[in-house]
Amino acid sequence: MINFISKTVNLALASILALAFLGLEANAVEYWLSAGTTTLTMPDGEVIQMWGYGEDTDQDLSTVEGNYSVPGPELKVPAGDTTLTIHLRNDLPVPSSLMIAGQPADGTAPTYSGGRVLSFNDEAGANGGTVTYTWANVRPGTFLYTSATNPAVQVQMGLYGAMVAVLEDGPLCGPAPGGGTAYPGIIFDEDLTLLFSEIDPALHEAVAADDYGPGKAITSTVNYRPLYFLINGVAKEAGSNPIEIGSGGDRLLIRFLNAGLETAMPVIQGFYMQLVADDGFPMPFPSEQYSVMLTAGKTHDAIFSLLCDSLPEPISSTGTFAVFDRRAHRLTNNNAAGDGGMMTEFTLLDQDGESIVDICDNCLGVANPAQVDTDGDLFGNFCDTDLNNDLYADFGDVPLMVRAFIWQEEAGDFNSDGSVNFYDIARFLDLFNTTPGPSGQSNANHF
Repeated sequence: MINFISKTVNLALASILALAFLGLEANAVEYWLSAGTTTLTMPDGEVIQMWGYGEDTDQDLSTVEGNYSVPGPELKVPAGDTTLTIHLRNDLPVPSSLMIAGQPADGTAPTYSGGRVLSFNDEAGANGGTVTYTWANVRPGTFLYTSATNPAVQVQMGLYGAMVAVLEDGPLCGPAPGGGTAYPGIIFDEDLTLLFSEIDPALHEAVAADDYGPGKAITSTVNYRPLYFLINGVAKEAGSNPIEIGSGGDRLLIRFLNAGLETAMPVIQGFYMQLVADDGFPMPFPSEQYSVMLTAGKTHDAIFSLLCDSLPEPISSTGTFAVFDRRAHRLTNNNAAGDGGMMTEFTLLDQDGESIVDICDNCLGVANPAQVDTDGDLFGNFCDTDLNNDLYADFGDVPLMVRAFIWQEEAGDFNSDGSVNFYDIARFLDLFNTTPGPSGQSNANHF
Protein backbone atom coordinates (compact mmCIF):
# COMPACT_ATOMS: atom_id res chain seq x y z
CA MET A 1 0.00 0.00 0.00
CA ILE A 2 2.86 2.37 0.90
CA ASN A 3 4.60 1.59 -2.40
CA PHE A 4 1.36 2.29 -4.27
CA ILE A 5 0.95 5.69 -2.56
CA SER A 6 4.60 6.53 -3.20
CA LYS A 7 4.30 5.67 -6.90
CA THR A 8 1.07 7.69 -7.16
CA VAL A 9 2.70 10.74 -5.55
CA ASN A 10 5.76 10.45 -7.78
CA LEU A 11 3.57 10.16 -10.87
CA ALA A 12 1.58 13.23 -9.82
CA LEU A 13 4.78 15.21 -9.22
CA ALA A 14 6.16 14.14 -12.60
CA SER A 15 2.93 15.25 -14.28
CA ILE A 16 3.05 18.63 -12.55
CA LEU A 17 6.67 19.13 -13.57
CA ALA A 18 5.89 18.11 -17.16
CA LEU A 19 3.01 20.59 -17.30
CA ALA A 20 5.25 23.27 -15.82
CA PHE A 21 7.90 22.68 -18.44
CA LEU A 22 5.27 22.66 -21.17
CA GLY A 23 4.01 25.99 -19.83
CA LEU A 24 7.52 27.43 -19.91
CA GLU A 25 8.02 26.22 -23.46
CA ALA A 26 4.75 27.77 -24.59
CA ASN A 27 5.86 31.14 -23.22
CA ALA A 28 9.19 31.30 -25.06
CA VAL A 29 10.18 32.26 -28.59
CA GLU A 30 13.51 31.23 -30.13
CA TYR A 31 15.34 32.49 -33.22
CA TRP A 32 18.53 31.22 -34.80
CA LEU A 33 20.34 34.02 -36.65
CA SER A 34 23.65 34.30 -38.43
CA ALA A 35 25.59 37.42 -39.40
CA GLY A 36 27.58 37.56 -42.62
CA THR A 37 28.47 39.50 -45.75
CA THR A 38 26.09 40.29 -48.62
CA THR A 39 25.52 43.03 -51.19
CA LEU A 40 22.81 45.51 -52.16
CA THR A 41 22.51 46.86 -55.70
CA MET A 42 21.40 50.48 -55.85
CA PRO A 43 19.09 51.87 -58.58
CA ASP A 44 22.08 53.38 -60.43
CA GLY A 45 23.78 49.98 -60.57
CA GLU A 46 26.25 50.61 -57.75
CA VAL A 47 26.90 47.38 -55.79
CA ILE A 48 27.34 48.08 -52.07
CA GLN A 49 29.18 45.67 -49.77
CA MET A 50 26.91 45.01 -46.77
CA TRP A 51 26.72 42.95 -43.61
CA GLY A 52 23.39 41.42 -42.70
CA TYR A 53 21.48 38.98 -40.50
CA GLY A 54 19.83 35.82 -41.79
CA GLU A 55 17.52 33.30 -40.14
CA ASP A 56 18.92 29.78 -39.85
CA THR A 57 15.86 27.85 -41.01
CA ASP A 58 17.16 24.43 -39.92
CA GLN A 59 17.96 25.82 -36.46
CA ASP A 60 21.47 24.40 -36.66
CA LEU A 61 24.17 27.03 -36.27
CA SER A 62 26.81 24.50 -37.25
CA THR A 63 25.89 25.09 -40.90
CA VAL A 64 26.15 28.30 -42.94
CA GLU A 65 23.10 29.06 -45.07
CA GLY A 66 24.24 32.46 -46.30
CA ASN A 67 20.74 33.95 -46.59
CA TYR A 68 21.73 37.33 -45.16
CA SER A 69 19.44 40.30 -45.75
CA VAL A 70 19.32 44.03 -45.02
CA PRO A 71 17.37 44.65 -42.89
CA GLY A 72 17.45 41.31 -41.08
CA PRO A 73 14.30 39.19 -40.66
CA GLU A 74 11.55 40.74 -38.55
CA LEU A 75 11.48 39.04 -35.15
CA LYS A 76 7.96 38.59 -33.77
CA VAL A 77 6.97 37.78 -30.21
CA PRO A 78 3.28 36.74 -30.12
CA ALA A 79 0.89 37.72 -27.36
CA GLY A 80 1.36 35.67 -24.21
CA ASP A 81 5.02 34.90 -24.89
CA THR A 82 7.28 36.50 -22.31
CA THR A 83 10.74 35.17 -23.15
CA LEU A 84 12.80 35.71 -26.29
CA THR A 85 15.97 33.71 -27.00
CA ILE A 86 18.28 34.46 -29.93
CA HIS A 87 21.12 32.18 -30.91
CA LEU A 88 23.67 34.06 -33.04
CA ARG A 89 26.43 32.70 -35.28
CA ASN A 90 28.95 35.26 -36.51
CA ASP A 91 30.49 34.59 -39.93
CA LEU A 92 32.01 38.06 -40.22
CA PRO A 93 35.79 38.61 -40.14
CA VAL A 94 35.43 40.60 -36.90
CA PRO A 95 33.65 39.92 -33.56
CA SER A 96 29.98 40.90 -33.46
CA SER A 97 26.97 40.76 -31.17
CA LEU A 98 23.28 41.65 -30.89
CA MET A 99 21.16 43.85 -28.65
CA ILE A 100 17.55 45.05 -28.50
CA ALA A 101 17.40 48.61 -27.25
CA GLY A 102 14.54 49.14 -24.81
CA GLN A 103 14.11 45.54 -23.68
CA PRO A 104 15.07 44.40 -20.17
CA ALA A 105 18.72 43.42 -19.72
CA ASP A 106 19.41 39.78 -20.59
CA GLY A 107 22.22 39.18 -18.10
CA THR A 108 25.10 39.50 -20.55
CA ALA A 109 27.96 41.89 -19.91
CA PRO A 110 29.87 44.46 -21.97
CA THR A 111 33.09 43.38 -23.64
CA TYR A 112 36.16 45.41 -22.59
CA SER A 113 39.72 45.68 -23.88
CA GLY A 114 42.28 47.87 -22.14
CA GLY A 115 39.54 49.71 -20.26
CA ARG A 116 37.67 50.49 -23.49
CA VAL A 117 34.18 49.12 -24.22
CA LEU A 118 34.23 47.10 -27.45
CA SER A 119 30.66 45.84 -27.21
CA PHE A 120 27.59 46.51 -25.06
CA ASN A 121 26.87 42.78 -25.02
CA ASP A 122 28.54 39.36 -25.08
CA GLU A 123 30.27 38.91 -28.42
CA ALA A 124 30.42 36.04 -30.88
CA GLY A 125 33.96 35.58 -32.15
CA ALA A 126 34.89 36.19 -35.77
CA ASN A 127 34.56 33.49 -38.45
CA GLY A 128 32.02 31.18 -36.82
CA GLY A 129 31.75 32.16 -33.17
CA THR A 130 28.38 31.70 -31.46
CA VAL A 131 26.56 33.28 -28.54
CA THR A 132 23.05 33.00 -27.04
CA TYR A 133 20.99 35.87 -25.64
CA THR A 134 17.79 35.57 -23.59
CA TRP A 135 15.38 38.38 -22.73
CA ALA A 136 12.86 37.63 -19.98
CA ASN A 137 9.73 39.69 -19.38
CA VAL A 138 9.62 40.95 -22.97
CA ARG A 139 7.41 44.00 -23.10
CA PRO A 140 5.10 44.72 -26.07
CA GLY A 141 6.07 47.32 -28.62
CA THR A 142 8.29 48.12 -31.59
CA PHE A 143 12.05 47.82 -31.13
CA LEU A 144 15.24 47.91 -33.17
CA TYR A 145 17.67 45.03 -32.87
CA THR A 146 21.24 45.79 -33.92
CA SER A 147 24.84 44.80 -33.42
CA ALA A 148 26.11 45.89 -30.00
CA THR A 149 29.71 45.89 -31.25
CA ASN A 150 31.05 49.17 -32.66
CA PRO A 151 27.46 50.19 -33.59
CA ALA A 152 28.49 53.29 -35.57
CA VAL A 153 30.10 50.96 -38.12
CA GLN A 154 28.40 47.57 -37.79
CA VAL A 155 24.87 48.95 -37.79
CA GLN A 156 25.72 51.18 -40.77
CA MET A 157 27.04 48.08 -42.55
CA GLY A 158 23.57 46.50 -42.26
CA LEU A 159 23.36 44.66 -38.93
CA TYR A 160 19.87 45.76 -37.96
CA GLY A 161 16.23 44.67 -38.05
CA ALA A 162 12.84 45.11 -36.39
CA MET A 163 11.57 43.22 -33.36
CA VAL A 164 7.85 43.51 -32.53
CA ALA A 165 5.77 42.15 -29.67
CA VAL A 166 1.99 42.55 -29.32
CA LEU A 167 -0.16 42.71 -26.21
CA GLU A 168 -3.01 40.71 -27.75
CA ASP A 169 -3.43 38.87 -31.04
CA GLY A 170 -6.36 39.34 -33.48
CA PRO A 171 -8.79 38.80 -35.10
CA LEU A 172 -10.62 41.96 -34.15
CA CYS A 173 -12.81 43.31 -36.93
CA GLY A 174 -13.51 40.50 -39.36
CA PRO A 175 -13.64 36.78 -40.02
CA ALA A 176 -9.98 36.63 -41.14
CA PRO A 177 -7.22 36.50 -38.51
CA GLY A 178 -5.12 39.62 -38.18
CA GLY A 179 -4.50 42.68 -36.14
CA GLY A 180 -4.41 42.80 -32.39
CA THR A 181 -3.75 45.10 -29.47
CA ALA A 182 -0.37 46.79 -29.68
CA TYR A 183 -0.56 48.67 -26.37
CA PRO A 184 -3.34 49.06 -23.78
CA GLY A 185 -6.32 50.49 -25.68
CA ILE A 186 -4.44 50.68 -29.02
CA ILE A 187 -5.97 48.17 -31.44
CA PHE A 188 -5.10 47.66 -35.09
CA ASP A 189 -6.32 45.60 -38.04
CA GLU A 190 -3.09 45.54 -40.04
CA ASP A 191 0.46 46.56 -39.24
CA LEU A 192 3.25 47.77 -41.46
CA THR A 193 6.95 48.06 -40.62
CA LEU A 194 8.92 50.92 -42.20
CA LEU A 195 12.62 50.76 -41.35
CA PHE A 196 14.66 53.78 -42.46
CA SER A 197 18.42 53.72 -43.09
CA GLU A 198 21.09 55.21 -45.34
CA ILE A 199 24.40 54.23 -46.97
CA ASP A 200 27.73 56.00 -47.24
CA PRO A 201 29.49 54.01 -50.04
CA ALA A 202 32.97 55.22 -49.01
CA LEU A 203 32.56 53.81 -45.52
CA HIS A 204 31.37 50.45 -46.86
CA GLU A 205 34.26 50.23 -49.30
CA ALA A 206 36.77 50.95 -46.53
CA VAL A 207 35.29 48.35 -44.16
CA ALA A 208 35.14 45.71 -46.92
CA ALA A 209 38.79 46.39 -47.79
CA ASP A 210 39.87 46.36 -44.11
CA ASP A 211 40.86 49.99 -44.52
CA TYR A 212 38.72 51.40 -41.68
CA GLY A 213 40.12 52.24 -38.26
CA PRO A 214 43.08 53.99 -36.62
CA GLY A 215 45.81 54.78 -39.11
CA LYS A 216 43.74 53.67 -42.09
CA ALA A 217 41.97 55.46 -44.97
CA ILE A 218 38.82 56.17 -42.91
CA THR A 219 39.33 56.44 -39.17
CA SER A 220 35.80 57.20 -37.94
CA THR A 221 32.24 58.14 -38.97
CA VAL A 222 32.82 61.84 -38.28
CA ASN A 223 32.85 62.61 -42.01
CA TYR A 224 29.84 60.38 -42.71
CA ARG A 225 28.30 61.31 -46.11
CA PRO A 226 25.39 59.05 -47.11
CA LEU A 227 24.42 59.01 -50.81
CA TYR A 228 21.67 56.36 -50.77
CA PHE A 229 18.55 56.46 -48.60
CA LEU A 230 16.48 53.34 -47.96
CA ILE A 231 13.15 52.16 -46.58
CA ASN A 232 13.15 48.47 -45.65
CA GLY A 233 16.49 48.10 -47.43
CA VAL A 234 15.23 49.50 -50.74
CA ALA A 235 15.91 52.83 -52.44
CA LYS A 236 13.03 54.13 -54.53
CA GLU A 237 13.49 54.00 -58.29
CA ALA A 238 11.29 54.65 -61.32
CA GLY A 239 8.92 51.80 -62.09
CA SER A 240 9.09 50.15 -58.66
CA ASN A 241 5.81 48.51 -57.62
CA PRO A 242 3.77 50.03 -54.78
CA ILE A 243 2.92 48.05 -51.65
CA GLU A 244 -0.73 46.96 -51.52
CA ILE A 245 -2.51 47.82 -48.27
CA GLY A 246 -6.01 48.44 -46.95
CA SER A 247 -9.16 46.43 -47.48
CA GLY A 248 -11.73 48.79 -46.04
CA GLY A 249 -12.06 50.73 -42.82
CA ASP A 250 -8.77 49.41 -41.51
CA ARG A 251 -6.80 50.84 -38.60
CA LEU A 252 -3.27 50.49 -39.87
CA LEU A 253 -0.48 50.47 -37.29
CA ILE A 254 2.69 51.86 -38.86
CA ARG A 255 5.90 50.92 -37.08
CA PHE A 256 8.57 53.55 -37.85
CA LEU A 257 12.20 52.61 -37.06
CA ASN A 258 15.44 54.41 -37.86
CA ALA A 259 18.65 52.35 -38.15
CA GLY A 260 20.54 55.20 -39.81
CA LEU A 261 23.02 57.59 -38.30
CA GLU A 262 21.01 60.62 -39.46
CA THR A 263 17.54 61.83 -38.46
CA ALA A 264 14.69 60.79 -40.77
CA MET A 265 11.48 62.84 -41.18
CA PRO A 266 8.82 60.58 -42.73
CA VAL A 267 5.58 62.06 -44.09
CA ILE A 268 2.46 60.26 -45.32
CA GLN A 269 1.30 62.05 -48.46
CA GLY A 270 -2.07 63.72 -47.91
CA PHE A 271 -2.74 62.37 -44.43
CA TYR A 272 -2.27 63.00 -40.75
CA MET A 273 -1.40 60.16 -38.40
CA GLN A 274 -1.83 59.64 -34.68
CA LEU A 275 1.41 58.89 -32.82
CA VAL A 276 0.62 56.38 -30.06
CA ALA A 277 4.02 55.10 -28.86
CA ASP A 278 7.62 56.26 -28.49
CA ASP A 279 10.47 53.71 -28.28
CA GLY A 280 8.00 51.00 -27.30
CA PHE A 281 6.31 53.09 -24.59
CA PRO A 282 2.67 54.12 -25.11
CA MET A 283 2.27 57.89 -25.16
CA PRO A 284 -0.01 59.26 -22.39
CA PHE A 285 -1.45 61.76 -24.87
CA PRO A 286 -1.39 60.52 -28.51
CA SER A 287 -0.70 63.36 -30.92
CA GLU A 288 -2.02 64.04 -34.42
CA GLN A 289 0.92 64.82 -36.71
CA TYR A 290 1.73 65.23 -40.38
CA SER A 291 5.34 64.05 -40.04
CA VAL A 292 7.48 62.14 -37.55
CA MET A 293 10.95 62.99 -36.24
CA LEU A 294 12.97 59.77 -36.18
CA THR A 295 16.37 60.35 -34.64
CA ALA A 296 19.06 57.67 -34.91
CA GLY A 297 17.92 54.44 -33.22
CA LYS A 298 14.41 55.80 -32.64
CA THR A 299 11.10 53.95 -33.01
CA HIS A 300 7.58 55.38 -33.19
CA ASP A 301 4.20 53.72 -33.60
CA ALA A 302 1.40 55.55 -35.39
CA ILE A 303 -2.22 54.69 -36.14
CA PHE A 304 -3.29 55.54 -39.65
CA SER A 305 -7.04 55.16 -40.31
CA LEU A 306 -7.91 54.10 -43.83
CA LEU A 307 -11.39 55.61 -44.11
CA CYS A 308 -13.06 56.88 -47.27
CA ASP A 309 -13.91 60.26 -45.75
CA SER A 310 -10.21 60.93 -45.15
CA LEU A 311 -9.09 60.21 -48.72
CA PRO A 312 -8.37 63.35 -50.76
CA GLU A 313 -8.39 63.30 -54.55
CA PRO A 314 -6.75 61.85 -56.54
CA ILE A 315 -6.00 59.19 -53.88
CA SER A 316 -9.67 58.13 -53.65
CA SER A 317 -9.71 57.25 -57.36
CA THR A 318 -6.10 56.26 -58.10
CA GLY A 319 -5.61 54.64 -54.70
CA THR A 320 -1.90 55.50 -54.74
CA PHE A 321 0.04 57.60 -52.25
CA ALA A 322 3.56 57.70 -50.83
CA VAL A 323 5.54 57.78 -47.60
CA PHE A 324 8.72 59.80 -47.95
CA ASP A 325 11.34 61.81 -46.09
CA ARG A 326 10.25 65.45 -46.13
CA ARG A 327 13.79 66.71 -46.87
CA ALA A 328 14.48 66.78 -50.59
CA HIS A 329 18.17 65.85 -50.40
CA ARG A 330 17.18 62.38 -49.13
CA LEU A 331 14.87 61.76 -52.10
CA THR A 332 17.71 60.92 -54.45
CA ASN A 333 20.00 58.07 -55.47
CA ASN A 334 23.59 59.36 -55.43
CA ASN A 335 22.34 62.85 -56.35
CA ALA A 336 20.81 61.59 -59.61
CA ALA A 337 17.89 63.51 -61.14
CA GLY A 338 14.33 62.27 -60.63
CA ASP A 339 12.43 60.70 -57.75
CA GLY A 340 14.28 58.18 -55.64
CA GLY A 341 15.79 57.47 -52.28
CA MET A 342 13.77 57.46 -49.07
CA MET A 343 10.32 57.00 -50.57
CA THR A 344 7.92 54.11 -50.94
CA GLU A 345 4.50 54.05 -52.59
CA PHE A 346 1.32 52.33 -51.48
CA THR A 347 -1.83 51.40 -53.30
CA LEU A 348 -5.28 50.80 -51.84
CA LEU A 349 -7.26 47.84 -53.14
CA ASP A 350 -9.59 48.32 -56.14
CA GLN A 351 -10.76 44.78 -56.81
CA ASP A 352 -13.23 45.58 -59.57
CA GLY A 353 -11.01 48.06 -61.42
CA GLU A 354 -13.53 50.89 -61.63
CA SER A 355 -11.09 53.55 -60.29
CA ILE A 356 -12.89 53.67 -56.94
CA VAL A 357 -10.83 52.21 -54.11
CA ASP A 358 -12.51 49.47 -52.10
CA ILE A 359 -12.87 51.54 -48.92
CA CYS A 360 -14.97 54.05 -50.92
CA ASP A 361 -16.79 51.47 -53.07
CA ASN A 362 -20.38 50.76 -52.08
CA CYS A 363 -20.46 47.52 -54.10
CA LEU A 364 -17.28 45.49 -53.79
CA GLY A 365 -16.09 43.06 -56.42
CA VAL A 366 -18.49 44.16 -59.17
CA ALA A 367 -18.07 47.31 -61.25
CA ASN A 368 -20.69 49.97 -60.52
CA PRO A 369 -18.97 53.26 -61.39
CA ALA A 370 -22.16 55.30 -60.89
CA GLN A 371 -22.22 54.32 -57.16
CA VAL A 372 -25.98 54.98 -56.94
CA ASP A 373 -27.32 54.35 -53.43
CA THR A 374 -30.97 55.36 -53.45
CA ASP A 375 -31.82 54.55 -49.83
CA GLY A 376 -28.51 55.87 -48.44
CA ASP A 377 -27.70 52.72 -46.49
CA LEU A 378 -24.09 52.63 -47.84
CA PHE A 379 -24.91 49.63 -50.05
CA GLY A 380 -24.98 50.55 -53.73
CA ASN A 381 -28.12 49.68 -55.68
CA PHE A 382 -26.24 47.07 -57.73
CA CYS A 383 -25.54 45.08 -54.54
CA ASP A 384 -28.73 45.98 -52.69
CA THR A 385 -32.02 44.28 -53.63
CA ASP A 386 -33.12 44.54 -49.98
CA LEU A 387 -35.83 47.12 -50.68
CA ASN A 388 -37.42 47.08 -47.22
CA ASN A 389 -34.04 47.53 -45.48
CA ASP A 390 -34.30 44.53 -43.16
CA LEU A 391 -30.79 43.46 -44.25
CA TYR A 392 -32.07 40.46 -46.23
CA ALA A 393 -33.54 40.16 -49.72
CA ASP A 394 -36.55 37.85 -49.47
CA PHE A 395 -40.31 37.63 -50.12
CA GLY A 396 -40.84 40.80 -48.09
CA ASP A 397 -39.10 42.71 -50.90
CA VAL A 398 -41.21 41.23 -53.75
CA PRO A 399 -44.15 43.71 -53.48
CA LEU A 400 -41.69 46.62 -53.38
CA MET A 401 -39.95 45.28 -56.50
CA VAL A 402 -43.27 44.97 -58.33
CA ARG A 403 -44.13 48.56 -57.38
CA ALA A 404 -40.70 49.81 -58.48
CA PHE A 405 -41.18 48.02 -61.84
CA ILE A 406 -44.66 49.54 -62.38
CA TRP A 407 -43.86 53.06 -61.20
CA GLN A 408 -40.25 53.12 -62.39
CA GLU A 409 -38.81 53.88 -58.94
CA GLU A 410 -35.04 54.41 -58.76
CA ALA A 411 -34.61 51.92 -55.89
CA GLY A 412 -35.39 49.09 -58.32
CA ASP A 413 -32.97 50.34 -61.00
CA PHE A 414 -30.07 48.16 -59.93
CA ASN A 415 -27.81 48.77 -62.94
CA SER A 416 -28.47 52.54 -62.98
CA ASP A 417 -29.47 52.65 -66.67
CA GLY A 418 -32.42 54.97 -65.94
CA SER A 419 -35.11 52.28 -66.30
CA VAL A 420 -36.52 49.49 -64.13
CA ASN A 421 -36.82 46.63 -66.59
CA PHE A 422 -36.41 42.87 -66.96
CA TYR A 423 -32.64 43.13 -66.40
CA ASP A 424 -33.38 44.49 -62.91
CA ILE A 425 -35.86 41.69 -62.26
CA ALA A 426 -33.16 39.18 -63.21
CA ARG A 427 -30.73 40.93 -60.84
CA PHE A 428 -33.37 40.80 -58.09
CA LEU A 429 -33.72 37.04 -58.59
CA ASP A 430 -29.91 36.55 -58.63
CA LEU A 431 -29.59 38.21 -55.23
CA PHE A 432 -32.71 36.64 -53.70
CA ASN A 433 -32.12 35.12 -50.24
CA THR A 434 -28.89 37.08 -49.75
CA THR A 435 -27.78 40.00 -47.62
CA PRO A 436 -26.94 43.35 -49.26
CA GLY A 437 -23.34 44.15 -50.10
CA PRO A 438 -20.52 43.68 -49.60
CA SER A 439 -19.67 47.36 -49.33
CA GLY A 440 -16.42 49.01 -48.32
CA GLN A 441 -18.34 52.03 -47.02
CA SER A 442 -20.52 49.97 -44.70
CA ASN A 443 -17.53 47.99 -43.41
CA ALA A 444 -15.95 51.22 -42.18
CA ASN A 445 -18.87 51.69 -39.75
CA HIS A 446 -18.02 48.49 -37.87
CA PHE A 447 -14.80 49.84 -36.29
